[in-house]
Formats: sequence, C-alpha cells, structure tokens
Amino acid sequence: MGVVGGDAPPITRDSAERSAAESAAAVDDDGAAPLLAPRWAGIVGPLVALAGVGVAGYLTYAHYTTATVLACPENGLINCAKVTTSSYSVIAGVPVALLGLLFFAVMAVLQLPVMWRSRLRGLRPARVAAALGGVVLVIWLVYAELFRLDAICLYCTAVHVLTVALFVVTVLGTAWTPAFDVADLDDLAAPDE
Repeated sequence: MGVVGGDAPPITRDSAERSAAESAAAVDDDGAAPLLAPRWAGIVGPLVALAGVGVAGYLTYAHYTTATVLACPENGLINCAKVTTSSYSVIAGVPVALLGLLFFAVMAVLQLPVMWRSRLRGLRPARVAAALGGVVLVIWLVYAELFRLDAICLYCTAVHVLTVALFVVTVLGTAWTPAFDVADLDDLAAPDE
C-alpha cells in the first residue's frame, strides 16, 4: 500500500526498535544509550523551575531586606507582608523563601534534558520525591495562609502554582519515560552463554 509521495516500508516491531535505537545516538558514560524521555519535559520543566527561581529569589531578597519591597497590598486578605514576616515564613531558622529558592535551583538541574535521558540509578525517584516534597510543603503553607494567618501573599501563590506545575511535569514526564530501553529487553531475553 502506497503513501503519498512514495512507497514506505511497513512499520514492524523490529523497524520501530531499530529506529528508537538509532535515534538514541548519544551514549552515557557506561556505554548505554540514554533513555527516550519526552522532549517537552526537558523544555517545560526547566522553564517552570527557572520561573520559580525568579519568584523565590525575589521573596528571599525581600526577606533579607524589607517586606515593603513587595508590590502587594498590606491590608485585607491580600497581605504579603503579613505572610512573609509571620512565624510560618521560617522553618528551623531557615526562611521558607530561601528553601523555595534552593528547591527550584535543584529542580532546574533535575529537569534538564540531559537529566531526563540519564540512566543514573535513583535519579527518577529522587526527582519525583523532590517534587512531591515541594507539593507537601505548599499544602502546609497554603493551609497556614488561609486558616492561621487569614492572609494570602500573591508572590507566595505564584510559587505554589509553579511548584504544583513542576510536580505535574515531573510525574507526567516520569510516567512517559520508560524505566528501560528496548535494548534492555533484548538483554533480559537473551540466555547467558
């Protein structure tokens, strides 16, 4: 059966496996081809993480200088100063804004395309665990804002949204990245000689 523009050979499992193996031209240090990760995860993930570095960096700067730097109302439900200077803005003596900055900086590295393709043992669960840890902290902070402080910080909300977005990118990207390559299946199926 012909294809517009010419005849194409039928796609078989063998040709699909060959194509996947050929597209993974780069090789890791151990000589194994990198994983075929979804391209979008290596683009969207770092962009979201870098946006988080920007907002969390601004909040960290505001924490160490003065909360009046925040272009945010200081009365009513929207009150960045109340949130960023509260007892909930520090965990074990470390500003939450600084923790957020560190979180996004680490996640920016873990979201790089080369990291998505890496076969480094433990990288996938570490990336998911870090993203999950960020979401757990966000849930606690949103609870503190809404039910303990009765105030919302718009910049904090931006960090919360970016954290959840990074979690979604991480989970979906991980789910769509095979834990092994097709060549690994051949190695498992081949009997030892």
